[in-house]
Amino acid sequence: MIPLPPTTDLSDLMKGGPLVIKSDRDSVIFQEKQKIAVDHAPIAARTLAIARSFLGAPYVKGRLDSYQEELLTVNLRELDCWTFVENSLAIAQTEQGDFEDYQEHLQKLRYWGGHINGYGSRIHYFTGWLLQAEKNGILEDLTQKMGGIPYRKTIGYISARPAKFPKIKDPKALRDLQAAEQRLNAHKWYFIPQNRIAQMEHLIQEGDIVSLTSAKGDLDIAHQGFAVKINGRTHLMHASSLSHRVIVSKQPLSTYVISQKGQTGIMVARLK
Repeated sequence: MIPLPPTTDLSDLMKGGPLVIKSDRDSVIFQEKQKIAVDHAPIAARTLAIARSFLGAPYVKGRLDSYQEELLTVNLRELDCWTFVENSLAIAQTEQGDFEDYQEHLQKLRYWGGHINGYGSRIHYFTGWLLQAEKNGILEDLTQKMGGIPYRKTIGYISARPAKFPKIKDPKALRDLQAAEQRLNAHKWYFIPQNRIAQMEHLIQEGDIVSLTSAKGDLDIAHQGFAVKINGRTHLMHASSLSHRVIVSKQPLSTYVISQKGQTGIMVARLK
């Protein structure tokens, strides 16, 4: 773990708020994205426009785990597949020009109940992110309506691997994480298997959040991005670890998922 950088905003701590890790460049990028957002409505179109503006941005994994203390990390310079989706939506939700409002939306999307209280308070499974966003009226999980079948899986990937996720060696973090896993396992989930995607891709709209289900027995989601249309076919716009940047898949979604060994199908959520 690395010490706090000079870009840490200590003023938030003085106000009783969370520490925020950010840079001056993040503020500039935020303003640039907001100028794009103002010309688009409703929220799905605005989010997708912002997401498109990230095309070519570098992929970097693990930035949220860089510090020992759990902090609200703002990084619009480097993205992974999750933070690409999350930041695009948070910026789209934000009042024009209000960087603090963006930080509040980001925190509400990233943490259970919108509260930062250690590593276990962060949402570590994307189904949890979808579940909270749906309960908050931000999106609707359409997977079952689109013909999805039950997604039967006992989620526990992180809590079972303390060597891979050393922060859960803290008893409180582990308890909080296991409580979240229990909540997710109590929910009925649905997915569209990879061999059925082509049949129903016409139901997917541009801007829908597409989550790619994992082949690992105790992990829910392996990857995520936004649906975009090219020549009538649905493709995935995502932050790619293989391409090391934000891209649009060359293959249509149905072909792309089949080509990925670690992915078994999809979930589809639509912004309200």
